[in-house]
Amino acid sequence: MSLIDIDTNELYPTEKLGPSIEGTIIYKVGDQTHFKGAYITTNERMIMNVDMNGEPYRRFFSYQDILQATIENNTLFIEFPQGMGKVAMIDVVQGDVDAFIEYVNDKVK
Repeated sequence: MSLIDIDTNELYPTEKLGPSIEGTIIYKVGDQTHFKGAYITTNERMIMNVDMNGEPYRRFFSYQDILQATIENNTLFIEFPQGMGKVAMIDVVQGDVDAFIEYVNDKVK
């Protein structure tokens, strides 16, 4: 199952899908740090979809809540304000990272 796949019925009537990527999100939760996850962009928000040990977790972000998207040494970083900081994604298995970064950074300006 791809975490990028999302039912378009879950989108707002005005939303259109943008570039999406799937890989391994690095974020510490308890003793675990690596989670299979995806970032799905729309013209209105970004959706983070994560498999947390068989339990689906979905979080929605306004582009106003994202500082920037960058890539450093084959690692994608989504930078959030205080609290979350930088969240890394490695081992991208689906999607175009460059198109994703350009789309997100155009939205956060």
